[in-house]
Amino acid sequence: MEKRKISFGKIVVAGSIILFLIVILFPFYWMIISSMKGFSELFAYPPRFLPDSFNLRAYWRVLFEEGFILYLKNSFYVASFTAILNLILACLGAYAIARLKFKGKALMMRSILLVYMFPGILLIIPLFAVLAKVGFIDNLNGLILTYLAQTLPVSLYMLAAYFRTVPEEIEEAGLVDGCSRLEVITKITLPLSVPAMASVGIYTFMIAWNEFLYALVFLYDSNKFTMPLGLVRLYQSYHTSWDLVMAASVIITVPIVVLFLAFEKYLEQGLVAGGVKG
Repeated sequence: MEKRKISFGKIVVAGSIILFLIVILFPFYWMIISSMKGFSELFAYPPRFLPDSFNLRAYWRVLFEEGFILYLKNSFYVASFTAILNLILACLGAYAIARLKFKGKALMMRSILLVYMFPGILLIIPLFAVLAKVGFIDNLNGLILTYLAQTLPVSLYMLAAYFRTVPEEIEEAGLVDGCSRLEVITKITLPLSVPAMASVGIYTFMIAWNEFLYALVFLYDSNKFTMPLGLVRLYQSYHTSWDLVMAASVIITVPIVVLFLAFEKYLEQGLVAGGVKG
């Protein structure tokens, strides 16, 4: 039986991949096991890579004693409605850009992403002034509007690029068969665009779920805090309990990981097609 020769190049590639995975995954591993350690274990030297016992007490304290159940509800409300409204508006706007012909269309498409040339902190004062006038300061709905303004441009750009990959002949066949333009969009175009919509939805949800700066400026009432604000509040306490901080960090991370795993098959196709210039 002949022995397979393993080239030096393959060994280097395999070693590089393993090293990369260790660098990426180790912080998450350390975060999880630290959330299960007691005080003495957290500061033990040399560090312990496994806890003496897998204690979930920190998760109970974070959720029910530190109020993170409420923060979770607030974050889910803000992130979910931001993603839903973003998808509705982006689908309608992107379809118009991809299919309708009007003057200034090319300029409009090129200028959609100009908003990202400016750091988000520059928009705080004008956004604060607008939200204050309409009574949306210290209001979760105001936070949703803020996140829509932040995520809608890139969503329009991605979906418009994807809609151009849908053959117009399919839509024309639907119109010939008696479908209205709205029926063509809902029954033909959107079902064919699920990968791009999944990518945009997860992107929007992730931005709204993790965002900290706008929430810090626009929310005052602790009962309306989102998860990032709750985590900072936990961290800034007089005596920081690092097991609680790590447990809260795990809780914040889990929904995003679950979303990525659930929609993994759509993400690559949606992101690649959405990045194609039409």
